[in-house]
Amino acid sequence: MSLLSLMCFTNETVATPMDKSIMSVIVEKTPTAKLTDQIILVIDHNLSLWNKVDERWSMELESYCGYGKNGFSANRHEGDKTTPIGSFPLLYAFGLGDNPCTEMTYKKITPQSYLSGEEATYNQWIESERPLEGSEHLIDYYQYKYAMNIGFNVNPTVFGRGAAIFLHCKSTDRWWTAGCVSVPEDVMLKLLQKTKDGAYIVIAPSIEELTNV
Repeated sequence: MSLLSLMCFTNETVATPMDKSIMSVIVEKTPTAKLTDQIILVIDHNLSLWNKVDERWSMELESYCGYGKNGFSANRHEGDKTTPIGSFPLLYAFGLGDNPCTEMTYKKITPQSYLSGEEATYNQWIESERPLEGSEHLIDYYQYKYAMNIGFNVNPTVFGRGAAIFLHCKSTDRWWTAGCVSVPEDVMLKLLQKTKDGAYIVIAPSIEELTNV
């Protein structure tokens, strides 16, 4: 059965929570499944963690999630408050404290940590004694107690397309973000403890959109 046929079949049956048996086949048929054995899948407000074991994909975790205030976009740019559609490597984990037992490469935020908005170092983690203009001063955000850097707008990096797109803890007063994906703090901690280097995140507003990711 083709991915499109599966999506037509599940159009009215897949909701929150997902139908795990059908979704495992859909995950298997994504191009990203050929690149990794671990995928965090975001479809609208549903986030799930999938692991490949003995050539089969199984869901390990599922949660409601937040995303950009203005929805999703395949052509996002700086300041549009959309979450990018696509398949992206998870570059590394980071947070305000010591490594919370994640197997991912981990960076501890310091008072000098920025995700740069300056053209010469755009969308890079920079340790700087001077304030970086237009950059994200990471220590200022409680939402980054636990977080992962989504590999959007890297290799190549286009100035102005967008920087600092993360998977992080949700805000205390809202679900929407400026473009990141957010989950409750306890879910974010579990994701860190279950995710390894080499994982990808796949983001789409609907199952139908996975054909374009």
